[in-house]
Amino acid sequence: MGLPRGLAFAIVGALSVALMPAQQQADRDVLRWSDLPAWPDVVGIGGPFAGVHEGVLVAGGGASFPSAPPWQGGAKVFYDAIFVLEPGAASWRPAGRLQHPLAYCAMVETEAGLVLLGGCDAERVYDDVIRLSWDAERSVCRREQLPALPAATAYCAAGRIGDRIYVLPGQRSKAAGDLASGFWCLDLGRAADERRWVELDPPPFAPRAKSVAVVQSDGFGPALFVFSGEVTSSSGGEPRYEYLDDAWRFDPAAGGQPGGRWRAIAPPPRALAAGSARPFGQSHVLVFSGSRGAELHLPLERRTGFSKGILAYHTITDTWVEAGEMPLGLVTTAAVEWQGDIVFVSGEVRPGVRPPRVLGGPPPRAAAEFGLVNHIVLLLYLAGVVWLGVHFARRGASTDDYFLAGRRVPWWAAGLSIFGTMLSAITFLSVPAVGFATNCVVAPSWLTILLLAPIVAAFYLPHLRRLQVTTAYQYLEHRFGVGARMVGSLAFMLFQLGRMAIVVYLPALALTTFTGLDIYLCIAIIGVLATVYTVLGGIEAVVWTDVVQVLVLLGGLSVALVVAVVDVGGVDATLEAAGAGGKLTLWKWDGGLVEMTTWVVVIGAFFLNFGPYTTDQATVQRYLTTQDERGAARGIWLNGLLSVPAGLLFFGLGIALFAWYQKNPEALAIGMKTDEVLPLFVATRLPAGIAGLVIAGVFAASMSSLDSSMHGIATAYTTDFHRRFRPGLSDSRYLAVARIVTVAMGMTGTLAALWLATNDVSSLFFFFQKLLGLVSSGVAGIFFLGVFTSRSNQTGVLCGAVASTVVVSWLTFGTDVHFYVYGAAGMLTCIVVGYVVSLVTTAPALRTASTP
Repeated sequence: MGLPRGLAFAIVGALSVALMPAQQQADRDVLRWSDLPAWPDVVGIGGPFAGVHEGVLVAGGGASFPSAPPWQGGAKVFYDAIFVLEPGAASWRPAGRLQHPLAYCAMVETEAGLVLLGGCDAERVYDDVIRLSWDAERSVCRREQLPALPAATAYCAAGRIGDRIYVLPGQRSKAAGDLASGFWCLDLGRAADERRWVELDPPPFAPRAKSVAVVQSDGFGPALFVFSGEVTSSSGGEPRYEYLDDAWRFDPAAGGQPGGRWRAIAPPPRALAAGSARPFGQSHVLVFSGSRGAELHLPLERRTGFSKGILAYHTITDTWVEAGEMPLGLVTTAAVEWQGDIVFVSGEVRPGVRPPRVLGGPPPRAAAEFGLVNHIVLLLYLAGVVWLGVHFARRGASTDDYFLAGRRVPWWAAGLSIFGTMLSAITFLSVPAVGFATNCVVAPSWLTILLLAPIVAAFYLPHLRRLQVTTAYQYLEHRFGVGARMVGSLAFMLFQLGRMAIVVYLPALALTTFTGLDIYLCIAIIGVLATVYTVLGGIEAVVWTDVVQVLVLLGGLSVALVVAVVDVGGVDATLEAAGAGGKLTLWKWDGGLVEMTTWVVVIGAFFLNFGPYTTDQATVQRYLTTQDERGAARGIWLNGLLSVPAGLLFFGLGIALFAWYQKNPEALAIGMKTDEVLPLFVATRLPAGIAGLVIAGVFAASMSSLDSSMHGIATAYTTDFHRRFRPGLSDSRYLAVARIVTVAMGMTGTLAALWLATNDVSSLFFFFQKLLGLVSSGVAGIFFLGVFTSRSNQTGVLCGAVASTVVVSWLTFGTDVHFYVYGAAGMLTCIVVGYVVSLVTTAPALRTASTP
């Protein structure tokens, strides 16, 4: 083993250089500004529309004072020209005209084009709704008329949630103070001849113009946020302005469809009328500039620029922080995301002044200071993990050692390994994030693991241990036939292939965010190290790595919980803040199958966990590594008993993090993903060394899940396919095949994680649950029929598995049923269909001979 050992430590040495980056401080300036090609006129515009369609920046309309500023008697001119800026182009070019001059309209982006809503020109206010789409072949923007608004409006605010466009009207005529009330909705998902504006209940606040509206997730789902606004009135022929500093959230899923529910939220530090906003990351909103009317008593020519400030609003903690400055304040323009930049097309810098500049800049990569001590601890931990592989390589001389550790693993280690395999980085990072972003309705699902322990120990374990199998799917051939074995084993391998990408991606995302490392390098580190020690040490290295990982992670979580609670002010202060934020909601009984109600969560989680604990080779393999059946049963019970306090710990930490970040909103990384909230806290708040150990534990969690998947696939392929269909080879040949498959799966999981790094999945915990329900329920149904019925046969159970897949696929892609229902529906479908088909087909006698 000299060459593999030397190679392993050479890899660690090389990675140690990569893991020692120069330290970086978090950059609080959200944009680094630069000039894009200027607007195609020497005079800029205020109130233009701007958006992106088919990768092209489209803008136009607007108004300006081309001859002289307004205090010198200059006339305001409105425009109808449309211009586009293509990627890499040095200048804007014409792309058509609107049907009339137009400025101060609302605009939302859709996949089919930019939807312009209302607006005005020098003479009148419009109710038009126009969709502009870029036609690359003709190099022109096509216009499409959509149903007109219920009333004319300008300076209105709008946002799109799914197929629905929501509009908060503003000014309804050119007369000062003539404001419209109401709230309107158009469903673009309907057929063209069925589209109608629906007048929803008016919001619980006074009519206003120039509000800032943006759509962003509030943790539960997308919501419409409305900030500030302007109320204009007239006194003695002179306009009077009131600038509002309130803020509101509209949740379309609350209070019944389609009306939703409005709720007042934390007001911004200043009025933001006529500013612009963009969603940033998964739960931040950036609001740029805005007018607060501080200089309204001065003549136009003496008024200075608008605010340059950028505010960041966090939708989950309901908090505001200062997030930097723009080079100049810009109002009556839009913030557009294009080519990785946030772009502003012209706009008004002070009353009557509109420069032709087009500004933009990419958000920076902010990294917390991880520290030298933490890097050293991380390196030592990773080196120790590889050492385990080298150490146990001495015992890996046979397939029995490589697959089952010679059945010499202590029961308590097997139990901790089961817990660690099911824990994974998905659980460690995502479950506290669920408690932070939503509430504790999912928490009772952890009880179902304990409920499963007696079922697995009493009914499933005896079948697996007494047959002396290596994989769970050998039992299916013994009970039904080779077809059932192949289906079960193949389903397991396909599921693990999908799972590997997630368990590698999550901790890589955490590390790259808070240490400054490139995410692709992080993924490579996890994939390479996990592959090395798994190939060398087999299942024994995997089990003992799991044991260390569980102790480190649970210890780290406990320390993080104590630190957060103490910093907030104690348990009472934490619970008070969490309760006020709705985080302590544990039971939710009202709602049907489309909502996350308590009964849906508990029943759904029971069936979702049924498959992993009864049929998943990565878990079942731990049952088979102990010396006897009694030891395996004790390991199963240990895992079940650990699950309840662990679940409380995960969700308790989530609500403690909510209370802590609500108290310290400036500590949130602007634009961060919700799943990053725990590693952010660990990296920035825990003492040096402990933070490094916990982050190293996150790596270990990922690697232990990856090693379980790759080793489980290697075991299933070698045993269920290669040995089954190519019997008679030497044990050393089978061991070589297993190691080759392990390496191939490690490479596959790493490459899949690299692909996943380019996609945005808002909650990977829930994404994983969907995948679990889609794939595992049919196989779980087959095992259930094998263990609990005597009449079921291979024809029946395979028909049941097909029916299960069809039903779960339909629920997933054809209905709005909550994904927690998938597992129950799929497993029950397989059981019912499988048993009924078995009754009407010939049932062979139960087999008693062992199966290879």
